[in-house]
This record gives sequence, C-alpha cells and structure tokens, in this order.
Amino acid sequence: MSERDDRPEDATGAPDDASVPSDGQPSEDEAWRQIVENYGDRPAIEEPVSSGLFEKKIDIVEEVDEPDSYDDMWRDDDEGYVPPPPPPLPKPTPARLLAWIGVLGAPVAVLILIVVIQITDRHFSSWVIGGLVAAFLAGFVYLLATMPSEPRDPWDDGARV
Repeated sequence: MSERDDRPEDATGAPDDASVPSDGQPSEDEAWRQIVENYGDRPAIEEPVSSGLFEKKIDIVEEVDEPDSYDDMWRDDDEGYVPPPPPPLPKPTPARLLAWIGVLGAPVAVLILIVVIQITDRHFSSWVIGGLVAAFLAGFVYLLATMPSEPRDPWDDGARV
C-alpha cells in the first residue's frame, strides 16, 4: 500500500492534505508558511553582484549658479500678471430695481413688523401688511413677466473668458 492510499480523499479523488507536492514543488500553504516564518528577515544573496557593471562612472551633472539667498526665491516679482480691473456692475432699470426691492425687502419688513409687534404689543394696520404682501407679489410677477422667453444658446455653458 502506498502513502497515497493511506490519505483520505474527497469525492473527486483528490487527497485532503493540501501540502502534498504534485510536481516536486511545495504547496501554496507550505509556501505561505515559509513566508510567514521568515517575515522581516533579510534574504540571503547567493551570487555576488558583479562589480564590473558599476565601475564606470559618468558625471553628467552641470554646475548651476545658485541664487544669492534662499529668500530671493519667495520674493514677489514686479513683472507678474496683473488682471485688468473688473467692469462696473450693471445698473438695473428703475422698474426692475423696484421689483427686486419688493421681492427681497417685503419679507424682511414683515419679519421686522412681527418682531416689533411681539416686543411692543403695538398693532399695525392690516393695510401695512397687505401692502407688503402686494409689493412682494407685484415684484415677483414683474420679474417673471420680464424674464427672457427664448432659450439660451445650447453651446453656451456660461463660462466667459
């Protein structure tokens, strides 16, 4: 009876022992075990490296003029890029400005009135609150009505140079 007959086999006929070499080389488990055992050790070089390969030295470094001091590297150049001054902000038409004041200013004014009512117990006329709501709605409707209706250029991604 051979060694192979003594080992248990699975259904495929392969032996259970994974460390059995199939072609004379250690199994994968045995190779990992050797790696773990020798972890951190320096490998031994069996053949010395031929020194004839590295005997010839070539000096290709050219001398470079060094700057006067290290601080000169970080100085600001007077010849650097200076961007042009930005164009002035566009001025809206009076109607558009009034609409934006109604859309943005009316809610702020309502909040201020609510705080004043809570602090002083003073009540304001319903005409004041109604006027602020009307200013908000009128400004909103005006801004929607004057929005451009044609689509933008499909190739325009909004970036400007």
